Amino acid sequence: VLPLVVWPTEGHLPCFSYLCLHQLPMKLIASLLFRSALCFQAPRELQSPEALSLLQLQASASSCVNSGVDPVALLQLGTASSTVCDGEGSDPMSLLQLRGQRVVTEVCACSKKSDPLCDCDDDDDDDEDPTVGSKRPRKSRKGKGKGKRKNKKRATTTTTTTTTTTGKAMTCLAWGDPHFETFDGQKMNYYGPGEYYLVQSPVVMVQGKYEINPKWPKAAVMTSFAVGGAVMRGHRLVVENNKGVAKVLYDGEPILQEFPSSFNNDLISARFDKTVSDHKRAKNKQGFLFLLPNDITLAVLQYQGQYIDLTITMPRFPGKIDGHCGNFNGNKEDDTREAMFGRGTSGEVKEGDSMFTTHVKGQKSPELDISDCDPKAIEFAEEHCDGLDSEVHYEACVFDVCLTGDLEYEDSEEDLEELAEGWWVHRLVDKPMQLKRGSYLGKVQGFEEFELSLDITPKSKQDGWRSIFHMTDGPLYKNCCEEGNRVPGLWFHKKSTRLHVRMSRTGKGNDGCDPKEELPVGETTTVRVKVQGPYMVVFFADRVVCVSGNFAKKYSPGKRMAALGGDSWHEAADATIANVLYYKARPFPIGELIGRVPVALQRGQFLGTIQTFEQFELIFDIKPSGTQKNWASILHFTKELHRNHGEEGDRIPGIWFRKDSTKLHIRVSRKGKANDGCDPKEEVPMNKVTRVTVKLAGPLLTVKFGNRQVCANNRYSDKVPSMQNVFAYSADPWYLPALAELSNVEYQESKGYPHGELIEEPTKLQRNVYVGTIDPVANFELSFVLNPSGTRKGWSNILHFTEDMTRNCCKPGDRVPGIWFFKKTTRLHIRSSRDAKGNDGCDPKEQLPMNKDTQVTVRQAEGKLVVKFGDKVVCETKAGRYKDAYKPKDRVAVYVADPWHEAADATISKMTWKEL
Repeated sequence: VLPLVVWPTEGHLPCFSYLCLHQLPMKLIASLLFRSALCFQAPRELQSPEALSLLQLQASASSCVNSGVDPVALLQLGTASSTVCDGEGSDPMSLLQLRGQRVVTEVCACSKKSDPLCDCDDDDDDDEDPTVGSKRPRKSRKGKGKGKRKNKKRATTTTTTTTTTTGKAMTCLAWGDPHFETFDGQKMNYYGPGEYYLVQSPVVMVQGKYEINPKWPKAAVMTSFAVGGAVMRGHRLVVENNKGVAKVLYDGEPILQEFPSSFNNDLISARFDKTVSDHKRAKNKQGFLFLLPNDITLAVLQYQGQYIDLTITMPRFPGKIDGHCGNFNGNKEDDTREAMFGRGTSGEVKEGDSMFTTHVKGQKSPELDISDCDPKAIEFAEEHCDGLDSEVHYEACVFDVCLTGDLEYEDSEEDLEELAEGWWVHRLVDKPMQLKRGSYLGKVQGFEEFELSLDITPKSKQDGWRSIFHMTDGPLYKNCCEEGNRVPGLWFHKKSTRLHVRMSRTGKGNDGCDPKEELPVGETTTVRVKVQGPYMVVFFADRVVCVSGNFAKKYSPGKRMAALGGDSWHEAADATIANVLYYKARPFPIGELIGRVPVALQRGQFLGTIQTFEQFELIFDIKPSGTQKNWASILHFTKELHRNHGEEGDRIPGIWFRKDSTKLHIRVSRKGKANDGCDPKEEVPMNKVTRVTVKLAGPLLTVKFGNRQVCANNRYSDKVPSMQNVFAYSADPWYLPALAELSNVEYQESKGYPHGELIEEPTKLQRNVYVGTIDPVANFELSFVLNPSGTRKGWSNILHFTEDMTRNCCKPGDRVPGIWFFKKTTRLHIRSSRDAKGNDGCDPKEQLPMNKDTQVTVRQAEGKLVVKFGDKVVCETKAGRYKDAYKPKDRVAVYVADPWHEAADATISKMTWKEL
């Protein structure tokens, strides 16, 4: 049976009916090049990656797969830019989880009644930037109140979900008494009073306080919320609604008390005004908007009904997220109240964890539904809620108005549909626009500190400078080169798609920063230009590709800057631009260090800002897959975003692979030497995960692979102090990225090395085991039990106390003491430094008995060194020989056994040390 072939008009390629496709031999299918839209219900034999690969699907094709096809197999073809229209039965999250930020997949709903070619809606607003939002067409409200709503068909909202390293920003809505629409789109209600987590995550915490509304005592409403967590750097934001009057507290101090007003610092930007959004609700009601680092936005509408309505917009951060806004995993089915309680997530805040000044104890949410409402009240509510586009908001509106009789709830539902975060945001271009010379996009309010974001798709390389985007300030609106002429301007270099980015600053009208790498022809790149603090930064997506530190004195723009794409003075680039946004700069994000999912290193990957510590511990898992011909960056923490090295604080730390190697090059600044460090001699094994720990405590910088110490440097008595707002990269923009995957990255303040926590239980000796430090003293007593089980061909170490972890012998302080077995024997070799001789000591003549415990005591006091086996003295120096016993200058490191010799074949226990 042959398939039905439909031949459209000339210029189009055929589409094969899915009715009989599974009857064709695989080789015959492989000979057909599907370059047009392909739509089929795949039989089993077509669901493997190999079979689909034979079909030679093109990356530009729009492939619609109805129920039954394996989306994983489809994406394994590499069609990262294709639009996958998911019919019933396909799991969209399985598509999204495949490649993290490498996959940009739009998931749209194709009904069974779709055209066989699956012409999906390209105009779905849900894939626009949620921090800006766009107005959706609203249904006509004519005839409001003239009929019931029970049997009306309602439009549904389609959600576009995209995953990246941290995830696309999505919005959680909390409104009414209170209802929630979670990040994943689930409606959830909770009517009980108390304090609950709206969002509980490693990056941000949002708590809500629910209290009984006097108008309807059966259910609570949200009267306050509080924001804390890592993103707030120890600060706290609280918003309260006290009988219709909102109060905003930042660290307990009132802010935004006047209307209108704003509040800005290096952490948050906040505004209280009627212009927080272009949408209806923001124009008619007073509103609050809070912009936090890490693309977190909270938008508040104030009502007279003694409650707060809130939207929380943020990306999906690494680590566990949960609370009444859901777990943000792309599956709304596990965001129901029952599912949350089923996984043990009530969201209730314990009193000790509350961020509010007074605590409200949680109570069980009552079970309420529309059946609790009078039929006449239902009819009244349906009439007044008619016209809302979202089924979720319509049902919530009917429920609230019906049970309270309060029409403010109706307004809340309507306005939540139009709420966005348009706080000083200018959206200049939405859909792709072919660049033309002199294309005027409009005039905007300028900012000293701003961010410009646009999607650029080059089509070819051309002769001459080619204009892409140009903002110029009035009143003359000139090209160059006075202050204000380029704020900013973007061009392609001649015969290239390398960007030329210019930005005015005080004293220089044509400064800027040009990335070295070109934009790929035929591919879309999101380019961001950010001016903040002393920096101008150019990003390709989230990668830093160019940084300038010349912008401490910034240009102050006017209120009417002209935006052009391309400009009037140059030929336009052969490219399209889309999603062009210009807005006030947010603070740099708080560092989100990498979680459990391995991330392939990319050049210039900016993680955000962190606080560094004078003493620290940095831990990460790394899996190399190859080497680079030059230095290859892994992690780099620096106090200056634009500087690689040269001053103290530029590498705190910085970590690279050496050329053609997986040997680590680890640099940590100290006072007097900006580029000191410690480089292990052994390579990190290829294609295996190695846990690396870099620790700075006391005077010691140490490096471990697993539990093995592989490098030490004791020159860190004078360390670089703790710093705020340190910039974190993985990898940095100055070197090639290491060919490796990174995961489980942790950075924390070090509590120092353990102090004299020596061994109690029997322990088999192993080479290079570091057990802690002890205080520096000249006179001591060391005692331990040793049980030999064999001998070694060479010197074998038992224990080694040293002032310098980088050196075995033979300066004073290198052995204080050190104890070995002689070659091929169990006779002890005991060394302990004195001022005149770093390698003096006392060696007993008799050997330790094999496979028996022997108590060994080494005593250094009263000018001599004495060794005992049990109570028997087996070695003693002459009186006065140790009157110049060496006293270390800093804490002493203890090895059992050391890294310089093979470990003795023995077991050690009951190891104690004390000062005499």
